[in-house]
Amino acid sequence: MADSSLSKTRLFFIFFLFLLFLFCLLLRLGFLQIWKSSKYQSLARNQSRAIIEMQPARGRIVDSKGRDLALDIRLDSLYAVSREIKNKDAVSAALSRILGIGRGEIFNRLDRDKLFVWVARKISPAKAEAVKRLKIEELEFVKESQRVYPKGDTACHLVGFTDIDNEGLEGIELHYNSFLKGVPGWRLAQKDAKRRELVSREVEMVSPVDGYNIHLAIDEVIQSLAEKELAEVCKKFNARGGSAIVLDPGTGDILAMANFPLYDLNHSKKASAEEKRNRAVTDIFEPGSVFKTFTLSSIVENKAFSLNEKFDCENGSWAVAGKVLHDHTRHGVMPFREIIEKSSNIGTVKGALRLGGEKLYQTIRLFGFGERTGIGLAGEVGGIVPNPKNWSRSSIINIPIGQGVAVTSLQLAAAFGAIANNGILMKPRILTRIDDADGKVVQDFQPETVRRVISKETALQVRTVLESVVSRGTGKKAAVPGFKAAGKTGTAQKILPNGTYSHDQFVASFAGFVPYDEPRVVIAVSVDEPHPVYYGGDVAAPAFSRIASGVLSYWQIDKTEAPREVIRPGASLVKTSGLRAAAVE
Repeated sequence: MADSSLSKTRLFFIFFLFLLFLFCLLLRLGFLQIWKSSKYQSLARNQSRAIIEMQPARGRIVDSKGRDLALDIRLDSLYAVSREIKNKDAVSAALSRILGIGRGEIFNRLDRDKLFVWVARKISPAKAEAVKRLKIEELEFVKESQRVYPKGDTACHLVGFTDIDNEGLEGIELHYNSFLKGVPGWRLAQKDAKRRELVSREVEMVSPVDGYNIHLAIDEVIQSLAEKELAEVCKKFNARGGSAIVLDPGTGDILAMANFPLYDLNHSKKASAEEKRNRAVTDIFEPGSVFKTFTLSSIVENKAFSLNEKFDCENGSWAVAGKVLHDHTRHGVMPFREIIEKSSNIGTVKGALRLGGEKLYQTIRLFGFGERTGIGLAGEVGGIVPNPKNWSRSSIINIPIGQGVAVTSLQLAAAFGAIANNGILMKPRILTRIDDADGKVVQDFQPETVRRVISKETALQVRTVLESVVSRGTGKKAAVPGFKAAGKTGTAQKILPNGTYSHDQFVASFAGFVPYDEPRVVIAVSVDEPHPVYYGGDVAAPAFSRIASGVLSYWQIDKTEAPREVIRPGASLVKTSGLRAAAVE
């Protein structure tokens, strides 16, 4: 009887535990189904859904004729659901053979407990097809944009390049990245238990917005011509580097911005920092005798004296302001126009002393030296033009002949453009417009006048003197067959780290325009450390001639040797004094 009672007690206790367990289970299920239902529904949905980012196409960069300099192509990028890969060794070996990536490197990527790891970005169609033939469900693809530069090294310093994520790193690609890159979109993909995407009519998505297109002022034909001629002259004279600017003086359009050395934009990682630098806007140099053009302009504009007035060039050596000033060739008494033709340092300084330092400084600044042009390129510098308040005793000797100041190739071209444009300085223009894929203009860049620098009469008089530099003076090798060209040579000693001038390191330059009486194109060429020949008239002037001939031929402008009336400057009114120092040519 006692055993029966005990048995019933045990059964009752077990039944009670069962009911308690059932109650707890129901309570737990109710808690999950009611209070936690939204959480687990979300988890379930996330296991069967994936948000796929949709990359926009980066905008194109094109030249003035619409020719592509940079564009996008769509390539497959491979990623893995590494958490679900069973035989990582075998998969790594197979992918290594196809992709040409080390087996160990791939294994390290797959050996991560993640739902997404990149295996290889932007692979070729052949490699993508080979991976797909493996039929490994845990390997998936997504389309990404690959930046391509169809012209290779053409305009490389100007166009720039992007990184693996299509973000601009140099040049136009960097400076206008926000316009070019576009806005990513996304879509919600439904997947089955094996992570296969299910086709559904109801697709949640936000379409990507493609980047805007950048239209440059450069002409790819002229750009290629300038790069070819610059490369040839730099190689011929063993130069460290160089720049060549081709500019439309009426609009300020940069038709070409060439630098040497070049590099292939499609293989930018192989290029050094030296090769990537856009020397035309980032490098400053003392211009030397090419700067006498602006001393001449100031003298004519301020009517300091007649250009027919004669000065004694001291037979090539003159002690002034505590130093001895030399000419590269001995000259006696010459009219000032001939002093510029022959590029006499002594005669130029004597003319500048009559002009006065303050007036010379004002003219130099009006031409845009000492400040950035505002062209809109990363890394542009403003050069150096000291204020007369800070001039030393020898500054009035140095600055008129292009020492003690520093300029960029772009500034030099723009300043010569003002002389060619009847005294009006135009802002250099590298972009003409930004538009979308449908051609709708987002931003328009019209030619922009900076200011009048000198009068039209002064500009015409200066142009006649510069024409004689080419026809009779130091710039004979800049002559353009069939046309009358104008310009000025420059050969400047480089400054050594100790502050003294080098006797074997020079910058050779030539800047000018053609035709001289109705200028169509301005060209500035500078060559860094040419040797053994280093004079601007021998190094840079021939490059100017070849570039100018090529441009005029490309434009099919008729040749003419018809003489034009030479405009002679009138008599001088003002005499002033000041003080300054030297250059080579």
